[in-house]
Parts: sequence; C-alpha cells; structure tokens
Amino acid sequence: MDDPADRADGRRAHAPRPSGHRRRASLLRRSRQKVRLEVVRALRELGDLSAVPAVITSLSDGDTQIREEAIGALVEMYTDRERSNPVGRFLELFSDEYDRSSVAPITGVDPAVVRALSAALRDEDQDIRQEAALALGILNGTEAVPALINTLKDPDASVRGAAATALGKIGTAEDGKALIPLISDESAQVRNRVMQAVGVLKVKDAGPALRQLYEANRRKEGGLRILAALSRIGDPAQADLFQELVQDPDPERKRLAIEGLGRISDASRLPAFKKDYQREKNDELRLAYSFALTLLGDRAFLDTIVLSLPSRTLGSRSRSYLTEMGPAILPELYPYLNDPEAEIRAALCDIIASFGDPEAIPRLTPLVNDPSQTVADKANRAVERLRRTGGAKASR
Repeated sequence: MDDPADRADGRRAHAPRPSGHRRRASLLRRSRQKVRLEVVRALRELGDLSAVPAVITSLSDGDTQIREEAIGALVEMYTDRERSNPVGRFLELFSDEYDRSSVAPITGVDPAVVRALSAALRDEDQDIRQEAALALGILNGTEAVPALINTLKDPDASVRGAAATALGKIGTAEDGKALIPLISDESAQVRNRVMQAVGVLKVKDAGPALRQLYEANRRKEGGLRILAALSRIGDPAQADLFQELVQDPDPERKRLAIEGLGRISDASRLPAFKKDYQREKNDELRLAYSFALTLLGDRAFLDTIVLSLPSRTLGSRSRSYLTEMGPAILPELYPYLNDPEAEIRAALCDIIASFGDPEAIPRLTPLVNDPSQTVADKANRAVERLRRTGGAKASR
C-alpha cells in the first residue's frame, strides 16, 4: 500500500507553482526512491531549464533508475525532440548515412551538465556510462571529448561503442585518431561504430588499418561496411583501390568507389568522370557521379542531386550527399527554394536548417507563407531552429 506521505510528496512534485523547483529539489534530497523518481520525471515533463541544477543532483543519486531518468531529462530539456527515449533514438539518427548534425541543442548547454555527464562516464553501471556518452554526443558536449576518448578503453563493449558514436558526432579528425586501434576491436558492434565514426570525421590516418581490414574481408560479410568507411575518409592513398573498384560489376562497390574518388578531390579526374557519367545507365550510380563531380568542382551537377530529393529510391541518398557537402553549397542551394516542386522546397528547408547558419533565415522566411502547408511548416521550424542555433552560439 502506498505511503500517504509519499502520495503527498508526489502531488507536490507536480505542483506548478513558482517555488515548485525549490520544493522538488528538497524532495530529491529527503524523499524515498519512489518520490525522487517521480520528481525527476516531473522535471523532465516540465522541461524548464531552471530545474537543471536539481536534475544534475539526481545524476549522483544512489538509485540507477533515477540516474538513468536524469540523463534522459537533461537531453529532453535541452533539445527539441519527441518525448520517447531520446538517448536510444540517437543511434537511429546517427545512421549509415552521413549525418553530422543529428540534433542541435535549442540553447547553450550549461557547462555543469557536460561536467556531470562526463563524471557519469565513470558510473559503476554500464548502462549509465553508455547513455552518458550518447547524451554528450546529442548535447554537443565538446568539452567532454578527452573523457570520451578515455572511455574508449571501457571494459564494456556497449560503452566503447557509445563513446565512438559520440566522438563521431562532436569530435574532430584529430580526435578521431584515438579510434583507430578500435578498428580491430574484439566486438563487432564496436568495430562497426568506430568505422562509422572515422568515416564521418574523415580520419585519413585510419586508411591503412581500414585497407588491411578490407583486403582480408573483400568478399565476406562486412566487407561493404569497411569499404564505406574507406570511401568516406577521403584518403588519397586509397585511390588505386577505388580506381580498381570503379570497374567492379557490383553496383554497391562501384558506388562507394565513385564516392571515394570524389572525396579525394583530384580535379584531374573530371574529364573521365564526365564521360563515365554520360555512359552510366544505373540511376543510383549516375547520382554518385553527380556527387563526385560536384566535389571535384563542377557545381552544375548539383542540379541532379537536388532534383532527386523527391525520389523514393534516390531521395535519401541525395539528402545525405547534400548534407555532407555542408554550408559551402548554400549559395547554390538557395535558388532551389523557389523550385516549382513542393517536395524539393520542403526537403531543402530541413537540409539548410541542419547546416546551422542563421544567415540562411532571410532566405527561408518567405517560405513560411508557402502555398504548400508542408513547406510552410518545415520553413517555420527551420527558421525557429536557426534562431535558436544563433542564440546558442551567442551564449557560448
């Protein structure tokens, strides 16, 4: 039977009064586990940043469930996302497609949050360590990069994998060098996460280790995943492999080779690639050639990528190509905001917002009144996100 005092404390936890956060903080210090958990859940639901110090306190709670709830609360309080399992969904956002900007915090994150999550990387519970690492990635906790690098030595594979994933989100190519030894980790899960991260970070120094692993697994399960990482890092030393695989009859290997040569950015390949593009019949490979040719300097091929955004078969890859090319292509993307096809305008609102450049706001603002409700909604969200991004940068 419930304790009447617990029920009373629970009601106070949800009471929306001005002094409510102080009451909840006191409940976190003196109440039973059930009430403390209820308080953290209430703070999570309210999403008020003034409650962050109280939630940070809960990261030191003796109860694992409360610490886990506190991590989820901090993620939700700082990010504009749905309520369902925000930490777990980070792995979906950090997908096999290039996605460096999965979720941008809506405001500057209190440094105390990053410090508390960094401390949680040493928690006795492996699930807490794993979720703390993922949370640091979501919240762009770049100050925690040294702690994440140290966590790559964690005895638990899920924690090492989470640290690798977070580094792929917030680290640099230099930070990514710490991932290279884990390319041969005993855990397949860790190896896969590491290969994804070194690809996103473009860790060219990982080239020899990835090449060795690929040569040992060319025709085995996992060979394509290794080749994908090699393709992404843009290591000129791998050009011979990509040149060989451009002739491969397998379209996936050929696609990755085309992309890899594009990322190496040797402009002398432009004439040959243009001929290959004209002769290629496979739509997915033509799209890959368009990506490579754009990277090699011929921006006219950007048109093929943008016009493929509404495609059910090519749209996802088109989006990933544009996202990878980043803010440098913004001047070429802006004219397409006037494209007659609503799906293109809508997709570009999302892509441009992901670049995080507040100077794009005047370009997106007219679309808030777009005839397409879908475009108008996406433009409105994009403008709001960029305003928040600008505010977050200003507050740092």
